[in-house]
Amino acid sequence: MSAANGHPSRPWANGVSVPLATPFRADESVDHAALAAQVTRLAKAGVGIVLLGTNGEASHLTPAERKACVVTARKALDDAGFTNEPLMVGTGGGSAGITIELTKEAAEAGATHAIVICPGYFSFAMGRDRVALLDFFKRVMDASPIPVLIYNFPGAAAGIDLNSDELIELSEHPNCLGAKLTCAMIGKGHRLAAHTQSAEYLARHGARLQAATVTGQFQVLPGFSESLVPALLSRHTGCITGTGNIFPKTIARLYTLAVKGLKGDAAALSEALVLQDRIARSDFIIVKAGIPGTKYALDHYVQKGLGGIARSPLGKLSPEVKKMIETDLAEDWAFEQSL
Repeated sequence: MSAANGHPSRPWANGVSVPLATPFRADESVDHAALAAQVTRLAKAGVGIVLLGTNGEASHLTPAERKACVVTARKALDDAGFTNEPLMVGTGGGSAGITIELTKEAAEAGATHAIVICPGYFSFAMGRDRVALLDFFKRVMDASPIPVLIYNFPGAAAGIDLNSDELIELSEHPNCLGAKLTCAMIGKGHRLAAHTQSAEYLARHGARLQAATVTGQFQVLPGFSESLVPALLSRHTGCITGTGNIFPKTIARLYTLAVKGLKGDAAALSEALVLQDRIARSDFIIVKAGIPGTKYALDHYVQKGLGGIARSPLGKLSPEVKKMIETDLAEDWAFEQSL
């Protein structure tokens, strides 16, 4: 948690982070024991923890449930010895005011960083009013007690898509940590990274980024692992990937090898490209399976109940999707277990 609210600083690290699925029991109540188990498992695998994002079905949770999940995750990390591990939490709501309230509550419960998506309900208006769109993020960052990562995901925001000019403008806010780009636009990320890694930008923002991150870098993170190697070549700092719920060690190894390879280790780069082939395939299978499929994969491969059901209106899995998960990911799971 940030020093501003009385706790030791837990800076965000470059690399792979995972947006956890929130496990629900058959009666749709949150399974806090399963959530704690998954938080601990992923921390031990060496990946960052992102709670209550799209995979976490944050929009299906009440404010009280969201806060309780943050408390559970922070306690799980601390009890497992990960007291210095940061905890990023999705705090997007239907308005700036609600988002600010959720962000403050998350910080009180143990979040060290927030990830905020633009509300999509009024996309018919906000999609045209770019001033209002940017004002939403600026108001949230003004009021947030913790650093904010912008979450750009048109698919979950009714088509609202921030362009690189807008992201660059927002990057100048003193409480902006970075951006997660689930728009799958590596070129957009490259333009943002080139700006935020420039000497001029770092002269303005280097001190506060040193406090918020391990490397002192503005975070530019694709929302998929299928393109991690090309993203790292394009100045990105890691990724936030739902596929990491199932294969955290594999994706963490891909990141480590890719970084070594891009620094000149030819053997590491060659191995990274082979591993990227694997991840590009498994990532797309998880995308096709959706959130219910991610949960089923957790239950099938990792531990029964670790995924649980998805809340309505997300539907149930078809037998065909279950078979795809059981068949097409089996070899990838065997590889994950070998690490």
